[in-house]
Amino acid sequence: MTREADPSGCEDLGTELGGPGAPEAPLPLEGARVIEVAGGIPAAFATRQLAGFGAEVVRVEGHPVAPGLTEDEEIYLLAGKRRVEVFGEDLAKVLLAADIVVEDCSPGYLSRLGVDVPALRAGQPALVVVSISRFGQSGPYRDYRATNIVSFAMGGIMSLTGDFDRHPLVTGGSQADYLAGLNGFSAAVTAYYGAVLQGEGDWVDISAQECAAGILELYGPSTAYGGPVRPRLGNQTRAEWGIYPCIDGYVGIFALQRQIPALFEAIGDPELIGGPFLDPIYRLEHLDELLAKMYLFTSDKTREELIGIGREYNLPIGVAVTPAELLEHPTLTDRGFWDRVQAGSAVATVPGRPFTGIGWCPLERVHLPGEDTAEIMDRWLSPEPHTERSP
Repeated sequence: MTREADPSGCEDLGTELGGPGAPEAPLPLEGARVIEVAGGIPAAFATRQLAGFGAEVVRVEGHPVAPGLTEDEEIYLLAGKRRVEVFGEDLAKVLLAADIVVEDCSPGYLSRLGVDVPALRAGQPALVVVSISRFGQSGPYRDYRATNIVSFAMGGIMSLTGDFDRHPLVTGGSQADYLAGLNGFSAAVTAYYGAVLQGEGDWVDISAQECAAGILELYGPSTAYGGPVRPRLGNQTRAEWGIYPCIDGYVGIFALQRQIPALFEAIGDPELIGGPFLDPIYRLEHLDELLAKMYLFTSDKTREELIGIGREYNLPIGVAVTPAELLEHPTLTDRGFWDRVQAGSAVATVPGRPFTGIGWCPLERVHLPGEDTAEIMDRWLSPEPHTERSP
């Protein structure tokens, strides 16, 4: 199928590239036009999800927006997107031809490019604009510069990671950036469907710091409202809730209070079965003793043995898998989680559909910078009216 016949880029790649992730249900965002003003991970991840659900995504490039993406990030985040270089009045025209605009530039950057967002939305009230920034479009930190690690720390996640008597740590990857992108995606979809139903879009202001702060559960709110500062807990939130080494890697054991008797039965230590360790206060007061027993329990077993024990005793026991093992994981494979993207002469396996039951579009390749400028300018700015979605 040619690109002209399928402007969304959601081509039927069959088993060669699409595999089990090929669309088998209607694409919920088919027909939606999305502009990504090229920046970093947050906007690119948000629009990657929009593209997967069928939207046609055009990435506007050529502007000195930092930070950029690594080669690996480009393969994952840019697959299937049109890539254009437009400036000045042409940029405003392309934005007006879109249904959704997602950007993660610094506050005020679009205006410096000559784009007035309120004026855009006045010209097209149904337009949805999602602006993702480090600290929001207003407020005392608005113009502060930051990176993933700063958002991670300022949002409070770093207060939970690492051992309590050592420096705080940041998790691997770019968790704060992807979290901001995930919030950008959900905001874009929500506002877009509101515009489809009511004819009125929105300008959504998303702060990466607030996104991080919003996932802290009881730890953040209790501190923010005058409660005690909770110490970092390392790999063990408590002895019965943590990560432990085994013969061939690591396992996670996460037993709730109602599962403690079954856990102690599985461990088989007579000091635990029917003894004072059943009391949660006693467990906290004798944490080191119970930790030692947990380490002894896992250290002479394989991951598979511990998974079997979890099944036998109805306990939540999971394993830490390597990236290579994750690619072959039967659950993810059976559910068509992986997409395969053409990357030069090779094919890369990347994360795809976030959940089953909704149509998903495997994205075929990474386009070259500016490759689609002429085609998009011709098609999007033609006098032919853009077909809007019906409710």
